[in-house]
Amino acid sequence: MNILYIFGNGFDKAQGMATSYPEFYKYLQDHVTSGSNLLNQMKVEITEDQKLWSDMEERLGAFTDVSNNADEFYDFYFELNEHLQRYLTKENEKFLPTHKLKTKFQDDFINISKYLGASDKERFNRFMKKHNFSSKDISVITLNYTNTLEKILDLSGGATTKVFNSINTLRNLIHVHGLLGQSIIVGVDNETQIKNEEFKKNDDIKDLMIKEQSNLVMKETRHIQCETLINNANVIILFGVSLGDTDARWWKIIGNNLINRTNIAIIQHLYEPKAISRTQLQKRGRLEREQQKCFMQKMRIEEKNWSEDLTSRLFFTVNEPTFILK
Repeated sequence: MNILYIFGNGFDKAQGMATSYPEFYKYLQDHVTSGSNLLNQMKVEITEDQKLWSDMEERLGAFTDVSNNADEFYDFYFELNEHLQRYLTKENEKFLPTHKLKTKFQDDFINISKYLGASDKERFNRFMKKHNFSSKDISVITLNYTNTLEKILDLSGGATTKVFNSINTLRNLIHVHGLLGQSIIVGVDNETQIKNEEFKKNDDIKDLMIKEQSNLVMKETRHIQCETLINNANVIILFGVSLGDTDARWWKIIGNNLINRTNIAIIQHLYEPKAISRTQLQKRGRLEREQQKCFMQKMRIEEKNWSEDLTSRLFFTVNEPTFILK
């Protein structure tokens, strides 16, 4: 069976890393005292109120309308990119996983249903038995630029595979938006998210701002590899992802697979500490119904396709210590 993890910034945050947009914004405010006119204007318009990177990227797409000079915006993009590289590299260097964390991570990583509730675990096991799944080939798509996962998994020298035991093997680890020290992609999903009408027609700008085109122009195939991994996955596990519209391509592909295949299930790990406490677990019903509706909308699954079979293959955990030492 093919297991696919998709990790977002919430994973790095769970490890105590200061990698959110508000933290990067604070760095820009406190340490970048000189810069281009566009960078200074961005610091005024795209503030720390944008809690998620996807929010920031959406605002960046809208921010294109501030400039009528493509060359000016082109230079600004790389100026911002370099500051982000510099900041995240320092944060990345601070992260030194302990042996205890590595052991905990590996156990959680291969025991994919570990934190499901009792009834959900039974439902998941029925799904597994129905399709006669046994050994697990595990792949990872990370939306992060850091090498947090490589450190935890003791992968070095560009290695992306690891044998855990006779039935659990890591086959792929792909940084679809790039890795620190290389070219990283900060941008939007498609040209409709670029507000400046002239920039929508400018290939130089689209090479930077549209994620798929950015991979193509760098002669990368990782976006194609990621699509193949999704299309072949039997269980997709979402951790630390906001399902933001600037990565809509991936959510739509997942949605199409959920509609057209019965041998695929989703596990999404949710972290809502203010919404539900251990003494108020009855609130999970409302939260999961809301999340299921949000999930379907993000996956572009029309309500007419919300079949019982499809929804029975959606699983959620709430505030569980997955990949976290407590």
